[in-house]
Amino acid sequence: MGKKVNIIVTQPPYGKEDAFSSIPMAASQVAAGNEASMIFVSGGVHSIVKGQKTGYGDVAVWLKDVPAVEAEITKNIELVSFFALDRDIEKRGISDSEIIDGIKKISLGELTDKILEADVNLVF
Repeated sequence: MGKKVNIIVTQPPYGKEDAFSSIPMAASQVAAGNEASMIFVSGGVHSIVKGQKTGYGDVAVWLKDVPAVEAEITKNIELVSFFALDRDIEKRGISDSEIIDGIKKISLGELTDKILEADVNLVF
């Protein structure tokens, strides 16, 4: 039987590529026979907002191909379980209609349970 792996994303989606890079890592865990969950908390909840533009920073960065986190989530929504901490969503004023389809909101208690039940917890 495979392991339960949580990948917890605390960083916002752009300016760093932690959110984008962690999604294929979760998918690779599923391919290896493990159960993978992505959990967005703190500034990481900005990753779950639909329709974001990927340009950020100065003009030199805008001209480069910046990966879209939404596309990566959508591509892997059937393989990986995606969650976001409800209080962090509310604190940042993100409405339910703005959240990418298939992402489940969880409470702090549910997050604690997921962390305690997992064999591995990785934090980005």
